[in-house]
Amino acid sequence: MSKLGFYQGLCVVLALAAGALGAWCVTHYFAPADSGPSLHQMVHRELELSSEQAEAIAEIEARYQSRRRALENEMQAANARLAAAIDADKAYTDEVQSAIEDFHGAMGALQRETIVFVLEMREVLTAEQQARFDATVTATLTQTGQ
Repeated sequence: MSKLGFYQGLCVVLALAAGALGAWCVTHYFAPADSGPSLHQMVHRELELSSEQAEAIAEIEARYQSRRRALENEMQAANARLAAAIDADKAYTDEVQSAIEDFHGAMGALQRETIVFVLEMREVLTAEQQARFDATVTATLTQTGQ
């Protein structure tokens, strides 16, 4: 193996590690302390759901949690394949690229599932509840860590 291949592989590993560490730090240390209630808390504590709404949302949440766990498992498996591929060849190989693409595919699928989940919950709400829900979703998506 050439030095260039080794350094390319090392660069990939360091970039992935830095990205993962950065994401973890942002979510655990740099999230604003006064960010307000989560969407889940707002829906269940502030929207005064009827029993029918609460039941419908519970079903939506159960479906989403199941799918989310499956996609998170796919991401973990892709990371394990990535580690094994890098460890095996110490280079940016087709196996490394494939594992990265698998991870990104699962991550994108999780984002799509999350958006579908949010929109499914919204459909259960009344117009007044939707307005409050929409404001919370918009604030959450546009939050800038002030």
